[in-house]
Amino acid sequence: MYFQKFGEGSPILYLHGWGCDGSIFQNVAKDLPNYTNYLVDFVGFGKSKKPPEEGWTVFDYANDVLCLMDDQKLSQVTIVGHSFGCRVAMVLSALHPQRVRKLLLVAPAGIRKPSFVRWCKVAKYKLHKFLCKMGLSQNITSHFGSVDYSACEEWMKNTFVKVVNQDLSKYAKAIECPTLIINVNSDTKTPIAHAKSLNKLIKNSSLVEIDGDHFAFFRTPQAFARTIQLFEEG
Repeated sequence: MYFQKFGEGSPILYLHGWGCDGSIFQNVAKDLPNYTNYLVDFVGFGKSKKPPEEGWTVFDYANDVLCLMDDQKLSQVTIVGHSFGCRVAMVLSALHPQRVRKLLLVAPAGIRKPSFVRWCKVAKYKLHKFLCKMGLSQNITSHFGSVDYSACEEWMKNTFVKVVNQDLSKYAKAIECPTLIINVNSDTKTPIAHAKSLNKLIKNSSLVEIDGDHFAFFRTPQAFARTIQLFEEG
């Protein structure tokens, strides 16, 4: 796993969202020189290798981060995650509580609530896929699914499906460390309702609602850095 390292002090591990890489946190990390900031590129993103053809799960990503921590001799870290990175952070925190000191989740993904509308869309997608294989319909499956899925390279699509179909509610319940959840109240990628559900599931957590969009915090890196510092010192 490729990573960048900035500063020197108590370790902070940054886990990026889907379609991004560790460099999205650069301006934030450079404003925190009194911490050792580790900015990772998940497998399949940035300068890291590709996942195997069958794809990776959230648990594979969490194990990869744990290996990085072992290689860098990091006994305990604060994790800052964004969107998809929050999935990995929650699994790691739940399965290895002694390795995570604090958890800051920005626009977290990982909650999947039952939805009849979503069920209908999935059923329609599967039907068209079956008909295409039988030669009874044109290949129009690209019109279904999320924008992120459509944007995936073919070798990342199996990973995407495995990741997004995993509901992490039971892992959220197992998190013990102090956790701060930050979510935009009008976010369409990670709805505020999901952040509120996580807030209820994670025992020692607080929720802060902000204005903007899914990447709002990255447009104000100094404010993001200050939030991390206050959370670390609190």
